[in-house]
Amino acid sequence: MRVALWFAAQGYAVHPLAPGRKVPVRGCDRCSPGTAERPNPAYVEHDGRACQCHADGRPCHGVLAATTDPDRITAWWASTPAAGVGVAAGPSGLVILDVDCHGGDVPADAERLLPGVELPDDIAPGSVRDGRDVLALLVEARRATLPGCAPETLTVRTPSGGLHYWFRAPAGTQWRPQAGALGWQLDVRAGSSYAVAPGTVTCDGAYTPLGDCRVVAELPVWLARDLDRTGHRVRPERPRVALPWRSRGMGTGYVAAAVEAELRAVAEAQPGTRNDTLNRAAFSLGTLLAPGRLDRAQVADVLADAARHAGLSGREAESAIRSGLAAGERHPRTLTGAAA
Repeated sequence: MRVALWFAAQGYAVHPLAPGRKVPVRGCDRCSPGTAERPNPAYVEHDGRACQCHADGRPCHGVLAATTDPDRITAWWASTPAAGVGVAAGPSGLVILDVDCHGGDVPADAERLLPGVELPDDIAPGSVRDGRDVLALLVEARRATLPGCAPETLTVRTPSGGLHYWFRAPAGTQWRPQAGALGWQLDVRAGSSYAVAPGTVTCDGAYTPLGDCRVVAELPVWLARDLDRTGHRVRPERPRVALPWRSRGMGTGYVAAAVEAELRAVAEAQPGTRNDTLNRAAFSLGTLLAPGRLDRAQVADVLADAARHAGLSGREAESAIRSGLAAGERHPRTLTGAAA
């Protein structure tokens, strides 16, 4: 109860975990389907967000019941003093890097070890054993640091020897959990997932805070970029762009599809990526000008249309389009086997 109330006082929503385990407690018999071996006959399938247990003040459905209300927390742990503490990531605005230490077969392919990260060729055989070594490679590749150096943040050792690095999500951002997307044995607790609070003891052992730091630092910029790249960031849905250039004759078959895809990418580009997206699209379409028999001025015109839709000014768009098309023209694409 003391740990749960401390986290709630920091603004982090908590929910109880079954004593000795790291799974949430259930509020009543109808809320758990049981297991394949021992199904629960009282289970009633229902939407956890509208579960009556929440209205009755009972903990149920884990993160969906998480709260910072001290009276409710006190009642929960008075009822089950041995319950562990789960901290709901999304409702608490947390992104927790979960570094596993399970051992197992190390991927031989660098792309599976750290997808999308260029790794050195001289990695010593046997030097990568678990998630801690993979994280070290990522930190080295990004010329960055993690807690223990700077910035300091709450860091928890798990019973298996792994580590949880706790971070605050940058203001206005939302994140999702995706096991292994960042790298082998690197998971992320965010959104609808939760982390086990330090001080909780399970049958496998205790979750122990390292050092004296009890504050949670903001997610480092370099790590946020990698998590964004690997699909952990939740971006608001944007309506599909109605392409005003559809009526213009811009090639046929493969060429037409390529033109539409590049124009849509430009029109839907997010802030901070628009210039790069436009330049890449101009280069790509530049490679199709000659083999696809496309009119250069017309391609430049529709690229400018898409750039204006994305919010780029005329001058910066014109420069990116001109340089991208010119570079692409110097590397014409081969359309052998494609319907041009």
